[in-house]
Amino acid sequence: MPQWIKYALAGLIFLLLCSVPLAMQIETGSIEGIVSNDFGPVPNASIDAMNAMTGAPAHVQSDRAGAYILKDLHAGRYSLWVQAPGNDYLWIREVPVERGQITHHDIHLKLARAIPTGL
Repeated sequence: MPQWIKYALAGLIFLLLCSVPLAMQIETGSIEGIVSNDFGPVPNASIDAMNAMTGAPAHVQSDRAGAYILKDLHAGRYSLWVQAPGNDYLWIREVPVERGQITHHDIHLKLARAIPTGL
């Protein structure tokens, strides 16, 4: 086999290997937003996402400003389960994720109501 063919094949393999990370970025999307309640941002809220078709889970917590981002999600529909101390739980049935896109979805939690005791 001529030497130039070996170099051409090696170059082709190198280019294919370099394109894999780029293709993976395009194949995934993200969900981002702010978790808040009536008093403002909710830090350390727990956000769990599940792909409706595959059941693949993802988890993240909101930062001090209430911001969250679920990265590298495969395209599809996701259900979100959001919880934070002092707030009611929230289930969001469907949030769409598209390839190469960031879906913005803010979340507003209701404050938990105290259950009266001694009645």
